[in-house]
Amino acid sequence: MNIIEVKNLEFEYPITDDEGNVVGGNKVLKDISLEIPKGQFLAILGHNGSGKSTLAKHFNGILLGNSGKVFVNGIDTADDDRIYDVRQTVGMVFQNPDNQLVATIVEEDVAFAPENLGLPPEQIRERVDEALNAVDMYKYRLHSAHQLSGGQKQRIAIAGVIAMRPECIVLDEPTAMLDPKGRKSIMKTIKHLNSQFGITIVLITHYMDEAAQAERVVVMDGGRIIMDDVPQKIFSKVDKLTEVGLDVPQVTQLAYELKKEGIDISLEVLTEEDCLNELLRVADRK
Repeated sequence: MNIIEVKNLEFEYPITDDEGNVVGGNKVLKDISLEIPKGQFLAILGHNGSGKSTLAKHFNGILLGNSGKVFVNGIDTADDDRIYDVRQTVGMVFQNPDNQLVATIVEEDVAFAPENLGLPPEQIRERVDEALNAVDMYKYRLHSAHQLSGGQKQRIAIAGVIAMRPECIVLDEPTAMLDPKGRKSIMKTIKHLNSQFGITIVLITHYMDEAAQAERVVVMDGGRIIMDDVPQKIFSKVDKLTEVGLDVPQVTQLAYELKKEGIDISLEVLTEEDCLNELLRVADRK
């Protein structure tokens, strides 16, 4: 069953003159159709301006298309009477965690959303503890949120979304402001939420190594979906990705260069282990 369905979605940002009058539009999404099954880990790739972040904001009704439809568990995101249900189902985590922290103490920040849902105190306590444990931040529950590292703040932002018990979490470039250690920690958390809790993950990223860890990869360019497949198939198309300004994982690039030199190696390699196994297979044939 699909948790998100996008049907022929089109969206444009209005262009205004100096007096605020709308004089045109910048079409960012062009006839997008996409189905995301429950429990899937999907990565959406694209260079800046490709439309990936704009698309993400349609998944829980932050933006509404000029035409086409988006459904969350069968609910039309344009239905004002059901927007609460949509946003309880699909939680959003953005690039800058500071913009999502609302309290000074970690556990108070995570409790903010459940409190707004009007839950009883004992249920709030249960949800806060569960969410903090899920992102391995329980031991920091009494710390000042704003004194944590960037990666820790991002995990707290994710915990705040988890406390709402969503079925799907959309993460819009959550590691863009983090160092490699912080990025690795967030990716570990994302994969844990997907595999252990069955939460559907939609990861918007421009890091190839992050997208390679997903179950499925969608590539956008010019407001359209141009590729949709498993990571091995997507990243093996090195030339096509290069044409739209995207890289591939380093080991895939290595395999590509070796193939250009006449070595009969598969390009469907994403990890060092994949590459080693391919090289051993090539060596065994000689």
